[in-house]
Amino acid sequence: MQRAFERLPETARLVFVAIIGSLIGLLVYEIIYYLNPVEPRASISWLLSFAIGVPRQHALHRWLTFADEGPYWASLKRAYVLYTSLAVLTTALNYLLVVTLNLHHRIAWLICIATVGGINLFVLKRFVYPETYRRP
Repeated sequence: MQRAFERLPETARLVFVAIIGSLIGLLVYEIIYYLNPVEPRASISWLLSFAIGVPRQHALHRWLTFADEGPYWASLKRAYVLYTSLAVLTTALNYLLVVTLNLHHRIAWLICIATVGGINLFVLKRFVYPETYRRP
């Protein structure tokens, strides 16, 4: 099973890992949203669940998508630079969608996660997991 997964094109592995991570992220978001009493509730819940998801997504992409064998802490640091930028961007987007445009918080979550996924599709491979460390 693992060999078959490794034979998939890198983009297919990236999308698969993104979907798995997003489903886990949605569960975490829902729990935080349910427990969070602080307004703007949706945007704060988005930011907290996003922050919790960074090490998970880094590990999943490192192991399953890119087979990265480089220094762990170096790639995690690069991931945090990328994801911190995305956290700021998408939290502002979430606020705009939920508070300003009065969109339902789950639709805003979906738009924000799609934004993260789209950016990651182009940036993650080049910035966080350079080719020099990947297993052939």
